[in-house]
Amino acid sequence: QEPNIRDSALPSPEIISFIEPHIGLGPVLDEANLFLGIVTAIAGAKRANVTFKVREGHAGTTPMGQRLDSLAAGGEWLLAVEATGLSHAADAVATVGQIQNRPNAVNVTSSTTQLSLDVRSENNALRDKLCTEIEQKSQSIATKRQLECLIDWTHEVPAAPCDTQWVERFETLFKNNGLTPLKLPSGAGHDTMAMAAICPVSMLFLRSPLGISHHPDEQVLLEDVEQCLSILIKTLDHTNKLTTWTSNCILKAQLTINIAKH
Repeated sequence: QEPNIRDSALPSPEIISFIEPHIGLGPVLDEANLFLGIVTAIAGAKRANVTFKVREGHAGTTPMGQRLDSLAAGGEWLLAVEATGLSHAADAVATVGQIQNRPNAVNVTSSTTQLSLDVRSENNALRDKLCTEIEQKSQSIATKRQLECLIDWTHEVPAAPCDTQWVERFETLFKNNGLTPLKLPSGAGHDTMAMAAICPVSMLFLRSPLGISHHPDEQVLLEDVEQCLSILIKTLDHTNKLTTWTSNCILKAQLTINIAKH
């Protein structure tokens, strides 16, 4: 009989917690000259494809004042997305990362321009508020420029707050070990989000030197890994003195990516 992977699953009541150390994927810790940070929540994300459509025209024979240009509308909208994100920069981000343009010819005004939208925040209500503002700006730009605007929402995942008791435990241990307990949200999604549905979760971020992420030069420093593991061991030992550990604790370590060599 073939083994069933579901038979290997731990019953949810036996899982006390899920702890995930992960490279920070951003510049915050490095700029603060800190090797480790305490994650408070993982941001929820909402994504869409926004398409501006109109009839194309010849680049040489269509006067500037009579043009209906989907790419120009997309450019205006992109800057509006950036401005909306900047207006809530402390608590949310808004990104346009993809543009598809047709006919994409040097001598034709564009007829169809599709742009991606990615909005994230650890506050679901704020994230949705930004999405509504951006959607309204999309329609306003389309009306002003006499184009059609189509918005297709493709993805939505709620924010996942980290367990407050674990955040407090890490904060206490940081202070007891002479470390600055910098708390920050995670703008990137992680496995912890899935585990939050079945047990308390927590995360630690290791600094990303120079804030480099999603690039071959992304790395963590060996000494940062060693100190992170030391904090994790002390945290589990401290928790063991507070709690009877008759259950399983999952410790997920993703600390082997591009370790700096000395």
